[in-house]
Amino acid sequence: MRMANSPPDDHSHASSETISFSSQAYSLEEIKKAAYRFSDVISVDFALRDEEVICTLNFIKTTNEDDMQLIVHDFKNEVLDQNLRKTIGEETREIRNVVLAYAFSKSGLQEDE
Repeated sequence: MRMANSPPDDHSHASSETISFSSQAYSLEEIKKAAYRFSDVISVDFALRDEEVICTLNFIKTTNEDDMQLIVHDFKNEVLDQNLRKTIGEETREIRNVVLAYAFSKSGLQEDE
């Protein structure tokens, strides 16, 4: 499989790969957070098209095809991780707020009225 912008006979090269995510399943914010986690090995260009977020992963360093595919796989997993973190955060928001309110009520930081 040849990657976009790759020289025809070079097996180790800087390149790019385009992948897409459903904007109904993943938010742009979640995908950006995942991109930031990989900023040491890729830069990411984003485009919105219909109901998709198109990501062009630009490999910063010369990378062989197997390593590129591993990075793409790991990036997809990180997007899923960011999505799950957001979902869990939303589901546990009320419990977290109750725990924090209780903790601060016992801290002496608030004045009794």
